[in-house]
Formats: sequence, C-alpha cells, structure tokens
Amino acid sequence: MARILKTSGSKSIPPKRRRVLRRTTDHLDERLIQLQALHRISTLINSTFNLEEILKVLTDSMARDLDFDRTGVVFLDRNSQKPFQSAYASFTPVEFRLILEHYDSLLLPALDKEDIFIETADNPPPQWAHFLNLLSAMSVCLLPMRVKSRLIGFAIGVRNHRLMHLSDDQRRFFSMFVSQASTAIENARLYEALGQSNLTLEEKVQERTRDLLQANTRLLELDQIKSNFISMVSHELRTPLTAIKGFIVTLFHYDKEISEEKRHLYLGVLNEETDRLTRLITELLDISRIESGRIDIQWSTVVVPDLVQRVFETLSMKAAAVRFEKNFSVDFPEVFADSDKLEQVLINLIGNALKYSPSDSRVVVRGRRIDDEVEISIEDEGPGIPESEHEKIFDKFYRQDNEINRKSPGTGLGLPICRTLVNLHGGKIWVESQLGQGCKFKFTLPFNLDKAGR
Repeated sequence: MARILKTSGSKSIPPKRRRVLRRTTDHLDERLIQLQALHRISTLINSTFNLEEILKVLTDSMARDLDFDRTGVVFLDRNSQKPFQSAYASFTPVEFRLILEHYDSLLLPALDKEDIFIETADNPPPQWAHFLNLLSAMSVCLLPMRVKSRLIGFAIGVRNHRLMHLSDDQRRFFSMFVSQASTAIENARLYEALGQSNLTLEEKVQERTRDLLQANTRLLELDQIKSNFISMVSHELRTPLTAIKGFIVTLFHYDKEISEEKRHLYLGVLNEETDRLTRLITELLDISRIESGRIDIQWSTVVVPDLVQRVFETLSMKAAAVRFEKNFSVDFPEVFADSDKLEQVLINLIGNALKYSPSDSRVVVRGRRIDDEVEISIEDEGPGIPESEHEKIFDKFYRQDNEINRKSPGTGLGLPICRTLVNLHGGKIWVESQLGQGCKFKFTLPFNLDKAGR
C-alpha cells in the first residue's frame, strides 16, 4: 500500500479514503475466497459420478465455505419428487429424520417460494418457530437445487447460535454454489441411469442371445423330428401296404390252389393291416385338424361305463390272455361330452395298456366322482414308465425306446391326441407309474352341464 501511495505522489491517505480502500480490499478478499471455494468444489464434485461422494463433498463444503454449523443435502426421486437419497454432517439421525418428516408440509412450500430461503428465530411464523425449536437452531437456510426449472433436491444449512443475513454478494455466491451442486448431482444421476441402461441392454442382449440359441436348438430338434416323422410315416405306410399288396396278389393268382384255412388266415392279415393303415391315417388327420384348430366337440350325454364296455368288446380280439375289468363307483354320474372322441381316448389308452400287458394279467378301468368332475383311470401290470418320461410321452412323435416299441412300431401321436381331446372337454390327463410297477393313466372330465342343449 505504501508503494501505491508513493507512486501516486501522496504522502498520506485521508481517513475516509482509507475506509473505502479497506472495504474494497475486504470485498475483494471475500470474492477471492468465494472463487477459490467454487473452484475447489467444482474440482471435487466434477471428479466423480458417484452420487454418495458428491453429497458428502457438498455437506462438508457447506460447513467450511458457507459457514453453517450443521448441513445436509437431499436428492429427490424423479417420479415421486420425494426425498430419495441424502447425506448430512453434524445433524443427529433423529434431527435429520425430523427434517425429512417436515418436507411436504413446511420445506417444499418454502423451496417453491424462493431461490434462497432463510428463516431465523427473530419473530418467525409459528410453524417455523416450532421447527427451529425442534432443531435447537437460530437460523435455517434452504437452497433449492434445480435443473431446467425442475426441482431435483435441496441443501439445508443451520446456524446454531447466530441470526443469518446475507448480502447481495453472498446470495450470488450461494446461488453459484447450489447451481454447481445441481449440475453435479444431475450428471451423476444421468451417469448412473446410463450405466443401468447399459447393464439392462447387456442383460437383454444376453437374454435374446439365449432365446435365439434355444430357438435354434428347438428348430434343429423340430427338423430332426420332421425327418424322423417322414421316415416313420413312410415306413408305417409301406409296411401294411406291402402286406396288403402281397396277400392280394397271392389271392388273385392262386385263388383256386389256396386252402380255405389259408384263405381265412390271409383275409385276417388283410383285415388287420387295413385296420393298421386306417388307424395311422386317422391319427395323422386328427393331429392335422388339432393343429389347425378345425376340431369340434359334439356335446351329448354319455354313460361312461357303457362306453368302456363297448371299447372292451372292440379290443377283445386282441386281448388274448389279458383280462378286462371295470370298476365304477355307485355315484358315478352321466357326463356331457363328445361320445366319439371320448371313445377314441379310451381305445387309445386301453389299447396301449393291452399292448404292454404280459399274459395272464389285468387291465382295469376305474371311475369315481370327485366334486363336480369325474376321474377315470386305466391301469395295467406292464413294465411301467420311468418318472423322467412322464411328460415326454405326451409330446408328438415321442416313443419310448424299449423292446415292445421296437417290435410294434407306431406314430407317437396317440397320447398327444388324447391330451388334446381331454383338454377340449375341460379336463386333464396324466400318468402315474414307476419302472417295473405298471401304469395308471388318469384323466378327469367336468360334468359340463353348461354345454347341455348345444
């Protein structure tokens, strides 16, 4: 200062001018301190995108640079606009919980009112007097943090024993402080959202990749099933046709030389192979109608025990040394169903039981009433089905790899057709079996009284 006076040629500074110079120097010192504080805060909060670290830096800086005894920063949820994440210094957990409890009723209206809201113990409104008393504070300051006019959070500072008044310069400094804080918090939030979005995108890509791999595996399986199906159908059609053609040619050319006994045998084979061919074509047509949704149910009253007896008579020629038995409870009711399709289910299930049953064994059909539906079971004493295949046997074209199936080829469509027909009646079908202990195929049918009259 002496050098300035010498340069100006003055020997002394008048008191009035000295006071002006002192005020100017103090003002410049204060501005320098504020700029240094803003630079330090900016460096710290812009060096990280971690929201917790930013909130901690802000609370510490408010105590050091804004001269508060207790400080806190609250970040609001974007959707609900409620306090979501916070940090505080020198407040007790109970005190800060009190602050958050007064957010809707007291703090939010104040935040909407002014950019810098200050309330002191010098004649405050009753609500604020009570709030200051709860915090044992002389002054409280609220600094709303906004991004493009949208409130994203707020800072709160308390002075314990001093009334707070801000000059215009201090208000500008507080405003610049909270502006930097708002930008840093919003950037951290956007960075976090971007990270979450990238993580979600990566998870979705992985999920879609898994889906594509599964779909590709399934397509390969379907392609193999299609190849197997074409091979199987070709074989299944060729076998009876070859037999039919062979016996017809024999009968045509050697009719007079063939004995009556052989003629009867040949005609029996022709009849059996024709039935086999008819059954194959029927199953193929049924599965085609099912998959195209062109199958209709013709509802009528059905006496199930009578229908079972008719199936027994139909299959009796093939029964050989296997005995058929039926056991229905006395309260077994009539049901409303499609008689032809229900007979098709029973023929398939009883026919399967017959095929897998050893000589001198039984195939038993039982029926009982359970609440508003009936349960029908077909039991045999055959080799049984391992638990691992209880669901697979209802898949199209699936056949167990066992000696009986190798000797007696089929389409693998019977049980899938049964499941569909039972489902169309509103029932369900399943198998209960263990290897070596026979099988129980069971299915339920509701009474379907609501279908009466259709």
